[in-house]
Amino acid sequence: MSVLRGRVLALYVGCCAVWGSTWLAIKVGLQDLPPLWFAGIRMSLAWVLLTPFALAAASGRPTPAQRKWMALGGFLQIALQYACIFTAEQWIDSGLAALLFATFPIFVGVFAHFLLPDEPLTRRTLASAALGLAGVAVIEAPSARTMFSTETRLLLLGSGMMLLAAAVAAFANVLNKKYLSDVSPLRNVWGQTLVGSSLLLAFAATVERGAVFRWTPGSLGALFYLAIFGTALPFVGLFWLLPRVPVAVIGMIPVIDTVIAVILGSIVLGEAVSGRVAVGGALILVGVLLVAAPTAPPSPFPSPP
Repeated sequence: MSVLRGRVLALYVGCCAVWGSTWLAIKVGLQDLPPLWFAGIRMSLAWVLLTPFALAAASGRPTPAQRKWMALGGFLQIALQYACIFTAEQWIDSGLAALLFATFPIFVGVFAHFLLPDEPLTRRTLASAALGLAGVAVIEAPSARTMFSTETRLLLLGSGMMLLAAAVAAFANVLNKKYLSDVSPLRNVWGQTLVGSSLLLAFAATVERGAVFRWTPGSLGALFYLAIFGTALPFVGLFWLLPRVPVAVIGMIPVIDTVIAVILGSIVLGEAVSGRVAVGGALILVGVLLVAAPTAPPSPFPSPP
């Protein structure tokens, strides 16, 4: 991780810390808010906060082709990913959700092989994928054997949605690096959040019609924390980091924020971490470290604008 120094390192650590706490905030908000409305309002607030800064940005406007990629990124990285995450956390613990989402960099390694010529698939990447699959199998095997109970079906469904969210996020990040690296991070996240929040709200209006909202201090605090610190600021940071470090290094973020999420879930919500989940989680995190750790000194990254 020698590519991380100075403000690049500071921003990287900040993204890890903030995203590690968002799993807890989602779980708290879901106690009072329906998941799709919760996700859509969160992203809409983030878009509103970003709008004056994006409009005042001095950088050039994206080309028509770049706007199409931004729209696809908004659908994948905002709408589809967060619909899966918020829905899944109704049924699984926040720590388990973070552990399953930690497979994200393993998916990154696979997608980068096909889309980024400078980041081919290696034996380490294949080994990390095997470890990740083994970890998921260890965590989910008992549930698969008793999948006919309602509680178990919801657990498996939530786990599957978290894995889908990880794959979607990985694909979107690789697309961002390939097609949108020269777009202003602020304009990029603003455009993607506009698309994603609009789709989430439309979906919520269709699926969660008549849902009950309870505007408690906990739900309001979770909503604004996620909108400001969990979306607007770290997504701009992520898009600023993508052109400056290898995408595999970006993929190490879930290792750190997963540990933070599990600790917070245990301390604040009393979520128990069984031996089986600990072993499976360890396999996943070892796989993530294997795929994300750089194998050679990286080339110098460009100076920030």
